[in-house]
Amino acid sequence: MDGQPTAPPEDPAGVLGEESLTALRAPAVRRLLALRAERRLSREHVRLAGECLGVSERTVWRWLAEASLSPRAALRPGDRSGDRFEITREIRVLLAYWHGNACAVHRQLVARAETGGRDGQPTTPPESAASPAGAPPAAVPLLDPVPSLPTFLRAVRRDLTAGERAGLAAGPDAARAHDVFGKRAASWRNHVWEADHVQAPLLVDADGDLVRP
Repeated sequence: MDGQPTAPPEDPAGVLGEESLTALRAPAVRRLLALRAERRLSREHVRLAGECLGVSERTVWRWLAEASLSPRAALRPGDRSGDRFEITREIRVLLAYWHGNACAVHRQLVARAETGGRDGQPTTPPESAASPAGAPPAAVPLLDPVPSLPTFLRAVRRDLTAGERAGLAAGPDAARAHDVFGKRAASWRNHVWEADHVQAPLLVDADGDLVRP
């Protein structure tokens, strides 16, 4: 208003929307690369770009590094590759053995990988590879490669709901705390009746038509 630059919005996604912010990534990265080529790129440029795009400064630096190595990365900064690590059914079983302790599961996956056979051929891991509190050796999959711990923890947070994680750690009652359910104010007996939604396994005549109630 008085000639001073305005601060970027605290919630860019709430102002522009996620799709618009994603579309602005490529022009922003190209501009930052141009500044780098002119030897005028500063940390302040990167910080401001991150604030405007709703990401951290570290993320913008990563986009610049990826764009310097791959033209595709410059066209679509931040796009995930198709081979990202995901939590499989076998890993869910391990998480159940370890009561949701993702770090312990990762340690057991690393130990399993270190007991693999030669030339990438898996072998039966020794009994000592399993902790008494962990999963039996036969239940531990052989991953090649084993993801880093930060990648593994991100996958757990992404692929398991908060209710699933709570249930693994503390049981069904903790999981139910994350369920969606309605509450009704207390009232006198028979004030409200409920009926389930399942159709009865019989047909009745309703104005000449046979229908299931």
